[in-house]
Amino acid sequence: MSVMKWRLANIFVMSIATMALAQAQGNAELAGCVSDTMAQRLPGATVVATGGGVRRTTEADTSGCYELKGLPSGSYRVTTRLPAFDNLTHDDVHVAAATVTHLDFAMHVSAICECISFADQSLTNQWTLSDAVLHVRLSAADPDEPTHSGYYGHVATVLDDLKPSAAGRSRTGRLLVLQNQRNAAPEPYDVGQELIVFLMSQRSDMFVILDDRSEEKGSDTHAMAFLIQDGAIRRAPERFSSYVGQRFEVLQDELRALSRRAP
Repeated sequence: MSVMKWRLANIFVMSIATMALAQAQGNAELAGCVSDTMAQRLPGATVVATGGGVRRTTEADTSGCYELKGLPSGSYRVTTRLPAFDNLTHDDVHVAAATVTHLDFAMHVSAICECISFADQSLTNQWTLSDAVLHVRLSAADPDEPTHSGYYGHVATVLDDLKPSAAGRSRTGRLLVLQNQRNAAPEPYDVGQELIVFLMSQRSDMFVILDDRSEEKGSDTHAMAFLIQDGAIRRAPERFSSYVGQRFEVLQDELRALSRRAP
């Protein structure tokens, strides 16, 4: 065999091995069933797996069960959603090549939310009402922090204290973020995402994103949030939907102008 033919044969063998490895790494499967707390199956529930730049979505079939095939090996956050039920999320779900990982969900019926909306929907009014306005980055959930039922917990790092609290407290370091996952709430925010949060409470170590539309009666610490992704606003409270798609600098400049006008 000539040197050229030998090299071509080796390249061919290596290519086959590389393709086989890639197929094996992307051949993991996640499967399970979605039920309520009374073990009644829930057809039509949406199941979303995200991790390592991969996002896969499927829907539970008429028996309340689902399959996500062809997943690359790795760790995923898996969330299920269904109207009238709280979102339910499992973190660090590991899947391996040529293996079916089983993950079942037991969803809770969502409590009735007594919510109120602010009549004045201007950014100026929200700035005035807020105890503080922060630019934060989310990291993984903190296993040492308790997560209340119906909420998803993150730890956040403060990048910028746009509006310091009236009490003058320092808002540096880590904060606990609880996002409401009650009926019809969006999926949890993700690790590495950045938010502008309008904090309406007197606490400096925690805030609660109740949902993207309203504030819940009786809560002593809550916030509304703007999601920043790829330099633009990707999610906003419904009353500020006009900001979605705009560059982050637009909101940032408005907030800086409000800061300069503050007494």
